[in-house]
Amino acid sequence: MHHKQGIATLIMLSLVAIAGCSTTQSPDAPAAERQPAVDPQLAKGRQQLVDALDAAWIRVIASGKDREIYKSMPPSKPGAASSYMVTLADCLPSPEVAPFPDQPVGLLKDILDRGVIRQVVQKTTDTPSDTSYYFSAISDALFEAMLVELRNHYKVDLKVENVVLPPGPLPSTSLLVDGRADIISQLNATGGETQGMRRRSSRRFTCTMSAISQYLHIPEKSALASEINSVDDLYAREGLRICAGPLATQTARAFFPKHKVSTKYMNDLSGCVKDTQA
Repeated sequence: MHHKQGIATLIMLSLVAIAGCSTTQSPDAPAAERQPAVDPQLAKGRQQLVDALDAAWIRVIASGKDREIYKSMPPSKPGAASSYMVTLADCLPSPEVAPFPDQPVGLLKDILDRGVIRQVVQKTTDTPSDTSYYFSAISDALFEAMLVELRNHYKVDLKVENVVLPPGPLPSTSLLVDGRADIISQLNATGGETQGMRRRSSRRFTCTMSAISQYLHIPEKSALASEINSVDDLYAREGLRICAGPLATQTARAFFPKHKVSTKYMNDLSGCVKDTQA
């Protein structure tokens, strides 16, 4: 039983109300005539960053580097990633229709000028007790492959600076709006919400770089092991306890609203096992 969850690099959508606009009309002008004057390079630069990342990713999959990475991951069990990582075809491996932006402006220009792209990441234990342990190295390798494409095209030694946040719900939208970060790491489900806003409508999205299968594990000796054989079976049984990690908690709460979902933001694998034994 599983759902596929898309993971993409995220960039904040340019919103007039929060993106640092200014007014140029006379303060005496009627309110209906006053319009915010937004720097036209702001939205263009952010969209250029999306286009540049997409161009890089499309070249990665066109070269087959993503499949090579899956064959070597995760470090603890090389090759296993090929069984649970999924490539979605929302961006086809067609470099000829995805050029890198020429004449960078705004955010893309700033990143290239400083040679650093700032990425929001969440702190984990980086041990087999965390679900993210089996994905983070893959995400890092995929992103590095993209950076190679960006470096080669723009002739810039582009580096990554991680903006590390503690476990739990992240104020990542604010970090982007305030200009303290440029993108959010891939371990961030595209269908969820952050700070009360739907991610799909509050951010720009790159190509989906990978998707993961989400599995429901039932203790082998539990009576439920023989009674629940599908997601529909689970949905029909109200009031069950579901323990989820940070990568699955919003999905579980949304799909199973009549169940009791608890979240382990760190050590979710070992922590959830203990909960089933309690």
